[in-house]
Amino acid sequence: MRYLGDELGLKQRWQLWRKRRVVFPPDEIHQAGENAELRLEKLCRAAGKTKRWSVYPSVRIPDPEGGRREIDLILVSGTTVLVVEQKHWSGRFEVFEDGEFLQHRNKGGEHSHATVAHRIARKARLLEEIHRKRFPDNEMSFHVLVAMTHPRLEWPDKIPDIPAEMVNERQLLDRIQSTGGEEIDSDFFETMDGFGTWDEIHMHGGLKLKGDLLDIGLGTGVEEWDVHRNGELKATVEHPRGFFSIFKNTTSQITLSDSGGRHIDIRCKEGPMLKMHVVGRTSSEEVDWMQIDGILASKKPAEWG
Repeated sequence: MRYLGDELGLKQRWQLWRKRRVVFPPDEIHQAGENAELRLEKLCRAAGKTKRWSVYPSVRIPDPEGGRREIDLILVSGTTVLVVEQKHWSGRFEVFEDGEFLQHRNKGGEHSHATVAHRIARKARLLEEIHRKRFPDNEMSFHVLVAMTHPRLEWPDKIPDIPAEMVNERQLLDRIQSTGGEEIDSDFFETMDGFGTWDEIHMHGGLKLKGDLLDIGLGTGVEEWDVHRNGELKATVEHPRGFFSIFKNTTSQITLSDSGGRHIDIRCKEGPMLKMHVVGRTSSEEVDWMQIDGILASKKPAEWG
């Protein structure tokens, strides 16, 4: 059991109590998109089970131009790879000759999604290049799809020539139910095993932050423990939020565990901050452990990931 923090005065305990009780409500727009992605993942697992499709959601691959890029869904059977970008739009959309997707929302307003098909096609090329660099003679067949999964989406009468196949949810599920039938190629399985996904911070109140966890912030001993982590990292946090905790020197308990069964407990009164680069934000930021209910960090990627 590790312990962080000194004795606190009444004023400090009051301020800490108020901090622990701050509520961060969920981001409904992003949560709706995540729910749609999770639903499609589950449907693909069920539909592809008899045809032995392997399902990889939210795969992050390195980009030679910097950073890593996310692929919503990768489906693999034998040597066939479906690289899928999911869009859960309602309303209607248009696709222009330059590849721009323009969404017309039911509640009014328009939103340009730029070159959706070109971006996912580029990610598929990067994935293929990474694999072929590791296994030059491996024969995998890559197919790029944009899956429009909202049932109340109006499709355009004509879609120009773009570097991705456009499908709805039913067409995608029918495809994996009627094709495939082989275990994932062993070389490609090894490549896929080297990739990670997003890290998640679950804030008090339901808000979920996704991004790259840069520093756990719980001291050098915990950092050294994390160096030898096996698989995913999970943190559960118990905070004293009752009113009478103000009058006691109560502590928060953080329990870290990994997929290999190791765990470590930390008790702290205030102060520890983790650092994360949240998706869509320009720079990394600190997040107070006193306002966190838990974290789920992806396994550490291999060298090629």
